[in-house]
Amino acid sequence: HDLPVGVRDELIAVAAARPDPQIRDLFEPFLPPDQRVKRLGSAIRPEALLALPGDAARGRELFFTTAGIACKNCHRIGDTGSTIGPDLSHIGKKFNRAQLLDSILEPSKVIDPKYIGYVVETKDGKVLVGLLTGRTASEIVLRNMQDQEVRLAVENIEELAPLRKSLMPDLQLKDMTANQVADLLVFLESLK
Repeated sequence: HDLPVGVRDELIAVAAARPDPQIRDLFEPFLPPDQRVKRLGSAIRPEALLALPGDAARGRELFFTTAGIACKNCHRIGDTGSTIGPDLSHIGKKFNRAQLLDSILEPSKVIDPKYIGYVVETKDGKVLVGLLTGRTASEIVLRNMQDQEVRLAVENIEELAPLRKSLMPDLQLKDMTANQVADLLVFLESLK
């Protein structure tokens, strides 16, 4: 049915403002260009992001609860989050905002040896990716991307190889706004 223009526009605006990125991204193109959220995309200027003040409370909310921002899926702060990536509970002692931004923009530039990912191919053709957390003469233990421990008998492994790239994907910031990134950086820097 045809909706009146005002009602249609209001429904589009409400749907485009949803926190779920899959819903939001479906409707945002129907908004007038001046009403669309200015996401970073792949054209990220670090100096512009570092010049923004940021808000640690909003950054904390982004890290832990914002849909479409997956920090806690791999990282832990305190007792919340995953152990696939480094624990960030005290990351502000180790890195300043510029270093934090650099590690997010180029996650494969420096990889802590404890967080080198491995790919395992089993003899029955399964491929698993994760952290190698244990190894004996008879088995290896892999922490998969769902933060679950998987034990594999050595005799069932066709190939085990380290990954050259970080398990953290590139372009993590592309769907965020500049202010969201500034908030996230200030929050991470505050973790001391």
